[in-house]
Amino acid sequence: MRISALKEYEDAELTAARIAAALGLYIRKGDGQDYEEPGIKETDREVHITPGIIYDDLRKGEDIGMVKSDRPNPNLETFRNGQLRAVAAGSRLSFSSAARNYNGTYSAQRQELVESTDGYLILQDCFIGAVTRPVYRTWLNMVVAAGLLKIPADVEMKTLYNATYSGPVMPWIDPVKEAEAWRIQIRGGAATESDWVRAGGRNPDEVKRRRKAEIDENSRLGLVFDTDPVNDKGGNSAGTEQQRQQATDSQHEE
Repeated sequence: MRISALKEYEDAELTAARIAAALGLYIRKGDGQDYEEPGIKETDREVHITPGIIYDDLRKGEDIGMVKSDRPNPNLETFRNGQLRAVAAGSRLSFSSAARNYNGTYSAQRQELVESTDGYLILQDCFIGAVTRPVYRTWLNMVVAAGLLKIPADVEMKTLYNATYSGPVMPWIDPVKEAEAWRIQIRGGAATESDWVRAGGRNPDEVKRRRKAEIDENSRLGLVFDTDPVNDKGGNSAGTEQQRQQATDSQHEE
């Protein structure tokens, strides 16, 4: 209802703006004493308005007046944003996403993102419970019954149902701050590396496999990057440490 009313209001403002844009000027008549004597036939006049026009066909007692317009309405955007905020609050949407207005501080944007993500997570859990989990368990029963999946003797069948369902994750507003927060949680024991990887929508096993292959390849080729924590102890890059060591050696030689 609110969105429909907002659309009608915007249509009315658009119509008013188009009418105001079509209005130009008018000719103001004087009092009765300024008119020509009766018997003189008035002829219709057409005024062709062009940039920089000089109109010198005014008659006795006439004056040109300009039509002042207050359109477009300068308060339209403020009113529209207020209505969209009410819509977002009632539907658990994000105002920034609904209005495509991303102005604001980092704290305000993150608070809005966290609150709106809760609504998405509720819908995500409903979809998993209604569609994803039943489909996975039905498929698992079918492949086991058909003998396509060999279960080791030390693995219980019921543990195979404990799958992890990963849906769309909450995006990052500031990757540096988000990454630093995850690092602090992991060092404090409040989260795991797998939680961090899954928060980015990736597979922890796949990330570790590719990461190990990358580090082994760099080591084999003799390449040194500060992306390897071994070369970046204490938060200082290997290149910075090397420059610092060279500067220290130069001072000793002097």
